[in-house]
Amino acid sequence: MQLASQAIVNSLATVDSRSLESRDPMKAMLTLEMLSSGNTWEEIANETGWNFDQISRVRARHGMAIDQRKKELAQDGFEMAEGLRLLVKQKMEQLANNPEALAKTNLKDLVLPYAIAVDKGMQALGEQKTIVEHRTGRPSLEDAIKAIEDARLALQKEAIPVDSVDITKQ
Repeated sequence: MQLASQAIVNSLATVDSRSLESRDPMKAMLTLEMLSSGNTWEEIANETGWNFDQISRVRARHGMAIDQRKKELAQDGFEMAEGLRLLVKQKMEQLANNPEALAKTNLKDLVLPYAIAVDKGMQALGEQKTIVEHRTGRPSLEDAIKAIEDARLALQKEAIPVDSVDITKQ
Protein backbone atom coordinates (compact mmCIF):
# COMPACT_ATOMS: atom_id res chain seq x y z
CA MET A 1 0.00 0.00 0.00
CA GLN A 2 1.36 3.38 -1.02
CA LEU A 3 1.14 6.21 1.49
CA ALA A 4 -0.19 9.53 0.23
CA SER A 5 2.01 12.57 -0.05
CA GLN A 6 1.74 14.78 3.04
CA ALA A 7 1.45 17.88 0.81
CA ILE A 8 -1.57 16.40 -0.96
CA VAL A 9 -3.20 15.24 2.30
CA ASN A 10 -2.72 18.70 3.83
CA SER A 11 -4.15 20.39 0.75
CA LEU A 12 -7.19 18.13 0.68
CA ALA A 13 -7.80 18.79 4.39
CA THR A 14 -8.45 22.46 3.66
CA VAL A 15 -11.16 22.09 1.00
CA ASP A 16 -14.70 23.40 1.26
CA SER A 17 -17.18 20.79 2.42
CA ARG A 18 -19.22 21.27 -0.76
CA SER A 19 -16.28 20.60 -3.09
CA LEU A 20 -15.77 17.59 -5.29
CA GLU A 21 -12.76 16.62 -3.20
CA SER A 22 -14.73 16.45 0.05
CA ARG A 23 -17.36 14.22 -1.55
CA ASP A 24 -14.77 11.76 -2.84
CA PRO A 25 -11.38 12.34 -1.17
CA MET A 26 -9.85 9.07 -2.42
CA LYS A 27 -10.54 10.00 -6.05
CA ALA A 28 -9.22 13.49 -5.37
CA MET A 29 -6.04 12.06 -3.87
CA LEU A 30 -5.61 9.71 -6.83
CA THR A 31 -6.18 12.59 -9.25
CA LEU A 32 -3.58 14.77 -7.55
CA GLU A 33 -1.05 11.92 -7.40
CA MET A 34 -1.60 11.17 -11.09
CA LEU A 35 -1.28 14.86 -12.04
CA SER A 36 1.93 15.05 -10.01
CA SER A 37 3.30 11.95 -11.70
CA GLY A 38 2.71 13.34 -15.17
CA ASN A 39 -0.21 11.17 -16.22
CA THR A 40 -2.33 12.48 -19.08
CA TRP A 41 -5.75 13.95 -18.46
CA GLU A 42 -7.25 11.06 -20.41
CA GLU A 43 -5.54 8.51 -18.16
CA ILE A 44 -6.80 10.35 -15.08
CA ALA A 45 -10.34 10.51 -16.48
CA ASN A 46 -10.30 6.79 -17.28
CA GLU A 47 -9.02 5.92 -13.81
CA THR A 48 -11.27 8.23 -11.80
CA GLY A 49 -14.35 8.60 -13.98
CA TRP A 50 -14.07 12.38 -13.66
CA ASN A 51 -14.39 14.63 -16.70
CA PHE A 52 -12.00 17.33 -17.89
CA ASP A 53 -13.84 20.10 -16.03
CA GLN A 54 -13.76 18.22 -12.72
CA ILE A 55 -10.08 17.38 -13.06
CA SER A 56 -9.31 21.00 -13.99
CA ARG A 57 -11.09 22.37 -10.91
CA VAL A 58 -9.26 19.96 -8.59
CA ARG A 59 -5.96 20.84 -10.25
CA ALA A 60 -6.61 24.58 -9.92
CA ARG A 61 -7.44 24.30 -6.21
CA HIS A 62 -4.38 22.19 -5.39
CA GLY A 63 -1.64 23.55 -7.67
CA MET A 64 0.79 24.17 -4.83
CA ALA A 65 0.36 20.62 -3.52
CA ILE A 66 0.95 19.23 -7.01
CA ASP A 67 4.12 21.30 -7.34
CA GLN A 68 5.34 20.10 -3.94
CA ARG A 69 4.64 16.47 -4.87
CA LYS A 70 6.50 16.90 -8.17
CA LYS A 71 9.51 18.13 -6.19
CA GLU A 72 9.26 15.10 -3.91
CA LEU A 73 9.14 12.76 -6.91
CA ALA A 74 12.10 14.56 -8.46
CA GLN A 75 14.05 14.19 -5.23
CA ASP A 76 13.27 10.46 -5.23
CA GLY A 77 14.62 10.24 -8.78
CA PHE A 78 17.81 12.08 -7.83
CA GLU A 79 18.31 9.85 -4.78
CA MET A 80 17.97 6.78 -7.01
CA ALA A 81 20.40 8.34 -9.48
CA GLU A 82 22.91 8.96 -6.70
CA GLY A 83 22.59 5.37 -5.49
CA LEU A 84 23.11 4.09 -9.01
CA ARG A 85 26.06 6.45 -9.48
CA LEU A 86 27.70 5.00 -6.36
CA LEU A 87 27.05 1.45 -7.58
CA VAL A 88 28.49 2.28 -10.98
CA LYS A 89 31.54 3.77 -9.29
CA GLN A 90 31.97 0.67 -7.13
CA LYS A 91 31.53 -1.61 -10.12
CA MET A 92 34.04 0.44 -12.09
CA GLU A 93 36.58 0.03 -9.27
CA GLN A 94 35.94 -3.73 -9.19
CA LEU A 95 36.29 -3.94 -12.95
CA ALA A 96 39.46 -1.85 -12.88
CA ASN A 97 41.04 -4.54 -10.70
CA ASN A 98 39.74 -7.44 -12.78
CA PRO A 99 40.63 -7.15 -16.48
CA GLU A 100 38.80 -10.36 -17.40
CA ALA A 101 35.50 -9.17 -15.91
CA LEU A 102 36.02 -5.74 -17.48
CA ALA A 103 36.35 -7.31 -20.89
CA LYS A 104 33.03 -9.12 -20.42
CA THR A 105 31.06 -6.11 -19.10
CA ASN A 106 29.13 -3.83 -21.39
CA LEU A 107 29.55 -0.23 -20.23
CA LYS A 108 26.07 0.59 -21.49
CA ASP A 109 24.67 -1.80 -18.89
CA LEU A 110 26.32 0.28 -16.17
CA VAL A 111 25.60 3.79 -17.37
CA LEU A 112 22.13 3.51 -18.90
CA PRO A 113 20.20 3.14 -15.59
CA TYR A 114 22.08 6.12 -14.17
CA ALA A 115 21.26 8.28 -17.20
CA ILE A 116 17.59 7.28 -17.09
CA ALA A 117 17.31 8.13 -13.39
CA VAL A 118 18.88 11.56 -13.91
CA ASP A 119 16.62 12.20 -16.91
CA LYS A 120 13.51 11.26 -14.92
CA GLY A 121 14.55 13.56 -12.09
CA MET A 122 14.99 16.46 -14.50
CA GLN A 123 11.68 15.64 -16.15
CA ALA A 124 9.86 15.66 -12.82
CA LEU A 125 11.28 19.11 -12.10
CA GLY A 126 10.09 20.33 -15.48
CA GLU A 127 13.65 20.93 -16.61
CA GLN A 128 13.52 18.38 -19.41
CA LYS A 129 11.78 20.43 -22.11
CA THR A 130 13.58 19.07 -25.16
CA ILE A 131 13.54 15.57 -26.53
CA VAL A 132 16.59 14.69 -28.55
CA GLU A 133 15.86 12.33 -31.39
CA HIS A 134 18.70 10.70 -33.27
CA ARG A 135 17.89 9.90 -36.86
CA THR A 136 19.98 8.05 -39.32
CA GLY A 137 20.60 9.58 -42.71
CA ARG A 138 19.86 13.05 -43.94
CA PRO A 139 16.63 14.37 -45.46
CA SER A 140 16.47 14.02 -49.19
CA LEU A 141 15.84 16.85 -51.64
CA GLU A 142 12.33 15.44 -52.18
CA ASP A 143 11.69 15.65 -48.41
CA ALA A 144 12.80 19.29 -48.36
CA ILE A 145 10.63 20.19 -51.38
CA LYS A 146 7.62 18.49 -49.79
CA ALA A 147 8.19 20.32 -46.48
CA ILE A 148 8.38 23.67 -48.30
CA GLU A 149 5.22 22.89 -50.27
CA ASP A 150 3.39 21.83 -47.09
CA ALA A 151 4.42 25.07 -45.38
CA ARG A 152 3.28 27.11 -48.39
CA LEU A 153 -0.13 25.37 -48.38
CA ALA A 154 -0.51 25.93 -44.64
CA LEU A 155 0.16 29.65 -45.10
CA GLN A 156 -2.33 29.85 -47.95
CA LYS A 157 -5.02 28.23 -45.76
CA GLU A 158 -4.48 30.90 -43.10
CA ALA A 159 -4.47 33.79 -45.59
CA ILE A 160 -7.54 36.02 -45.77
CA PRO A 161 -8.56 36.92 -49.33
CA VAL A 162 -8.74 40.67 -49.90
CA ASP A 163 -10.15 42.53 -52.91
CA SER A 164 -7.95 45.45 -53.82
CA VAL A 165 -8.83 48.55 -55.79
CA ASP A 166 -6.29 50.74 -57.52
CA ILE A 167 -7.24 54.23 -56.34
CA THR A 168 -4.63 55.97 -58.51
CA LYS A 169 -6.65 55.29 -61.69
CA GLN A 170 -9.92 56.81 -60.50
